[in-house]
Amino acid sequence: MQGRKQLVIGRKGVGKSAICMMLANDASTAASIVTPDEISADEIRQFELRGLTRRMAKGLIWRYVLVVQIAKLVLHDARAAHDKAPASVGQLRKFLLENGELNDDPRWHEKFWKSIQRLRSSLSLEAFGIKASVELGKDSSPAEGIRIAQQLDVVEEQLGRALRDLHCPPGHGPFLVLVDQVEKVWSNDLNSDDMVIGLLSAAKHVSSRFPNVRCVVFIRSDIYDALQFPERDKFRGDEMRIEWSAPALVDLLLARAEASVGRTGPDRRLFGDYFAAAVGERPTDEYLVERTLMRPRDLIQFANLCRDTAAKNGHTHVMEHDVLEAERQYSVWKVQDLANEYLVNYPFLTDLFVLFQHSGYVVGRDALEHRLSTLSETLRNRHRRFADVFTMHGITTVLYGIGFLGARRGPHFEYMFDGNESLSGTEPAFCVHPCFRQALHATTAVGVSGYRPLASRSWYAIGATPSGWLGAGNPSIRGAEAFTFFDAVDDAGERAARVFRDAVMPPELRAELFASISSMLSDTRERRATSDPDSLDAAVAQAHWVARFFHGLANDLAEHEAFADTADRIARIGSGLEELALGLPRYEPRPSEFS
Repeated sequence: MQGRKQLVIGRKGVGKSAICMMLANDASTAASIVTPDEISADEIRQFELRGLTRRMAKGLIWRYVLVVQIAKLVLHDARAAHDKAPASVGQLRKFLLENGELNDDPRWHEKFWKSIQRLRSSLSLEAFGIKASVELGKDSSPAEGIRIAQQLDVVEEQLGRALRDLHCPPGHGPFLVLVDQVEKVWSNDLNSDDMVIGLLSAAKHVSSRFPNVRCVVFIRSDIYDALQFPERDKFRGDEMRIEWSAPALVDLLLARAEASVGRTGPDRRLFGDYFAAAVGERPTDEYLVERTLMRPRDLIQFANLCRDTAAKNGHTHVMEHDVLEAERQYSVWKVQDLANEYLVNYPFLTDLFVLFQHSGYVVGRDALEHRLSTLSETLRNRHRRFADVFTMHGITTVLYGIGFLGARRGPHFEYMFDGNESLSGTEPAFCVHPCFRQALHATTAVGVSGYRPLASRSWYAIGATPSGWLGAGNPSIRGAEAFTFFDAVDDAGERAARVFRDAVMPPELRAELFASISSMLSDTRERRATSDPDSLDAAVAQAHWVARFFHGLANDLAEHEAFADTADRIARIGSGLEELALGLPRYEPRPSEFS
């Protein structure tokens, strides 16, 4: 509103259009929203003029569209706030009528292809006392582009005069032209880039050309960041990027909930009263936010889906399993939405998602490169335009840039919205974002095998492992000795938990491993409570079973080079348990026993 920023940049769904509408509805301003129409997309992209570069030609389209909208704002303000309009304002109105801009409602604008037709056919300037194009310059037949530029200079000069003649009071709000939904006419090619750069230049031009006029462009970050032009540094001070923090997203959700129920205050808590306080070990608000790409649209969709799922299940409040059920559908939506959001930029995304299906959501660089090698040739043949993208660096840059993958940096995985730091090409591992995992069936970190109790088919479990396994004539070993085995399993579990606590790994993987260890310890303590204290059978079987469990964990972790040290430490814990169990005389477990 103060004119210090005129580029609002952000991803789809972060609130650009919401801010645009808020500004347009501000009672203190006269505002107009300009949105390009898809039907004119080809006309805009292919528009060229003799004597001008493509970029300059497209800039003239935008200059004309913006000037017309400002003129409509001036006419509207003259009627609403001034007793008598000056003559220059009347001339401006006549110009609009003569050039087919019949509707002077500032909230409405013509299709862009009509503006292009008017520019090509020569604007009528008779309202300003100019009857022929020859009066515009010494050259009796200037090139098409130069002629149109000269005509626009005349229109802008007359518009500036009308603005000065209005003598608006000091407290008068600015005239505001807002350009939104540029992506409708952008198709990821050089012509589209020139069209957007022409818009940026035109917006900067009219904002500096006319006093008390603000022209603000709302643009998707992937489009803006892809542009390359020499004057880019001149726009740095005009940029405002929309970035959301987790607390801000939760505040937004609370504000929407309060507006929905028509009440505020601590007596109506969203999390703890309406939503379950926690999902698993995570507070519900954190759980929901972690499954968004840090933008309001995702969080609102997820929360609404949780509400609808609870209602379907007959609940008046959102329970934990309502959230988990809703997450499965939400995850499918997000995979589809991501592919659609970047359909123009990256039409191959759905093919890349195959690389992460039915596997752990943490993948090492070498493993991902191996997966890509099996698919890259197919991708190059299917998407020839993007053949150069299908390298390890190419696909990780794309998937990281759109928020699908996080990159391992130190002990954590960071996503592009955590700081917008680009990939270095040396990241050892990547992580699929939580909101996509359910849809891809990638619900464990590295494909580690979770703990399951000793199978019912086990000879121990069905009581078919006689004491003779200990050797004929072996003296009886009493209960206290049996409990030593259970104690050893307990101790191994605690040691493993300390290893995972100290290891450098993503918190999601650590939580999975802790849950598996907790399940193992719970099962061991239950068996201890129900076992015959005079028999070693159950204790030895459990020690062996848990040893195999640790070896399985170690093998799964060892497949990822980032966790090799952790895998080695866990393997040693498993070996210690196995050595303890095998230390009994002539004890030989059957090979199929723990399959």
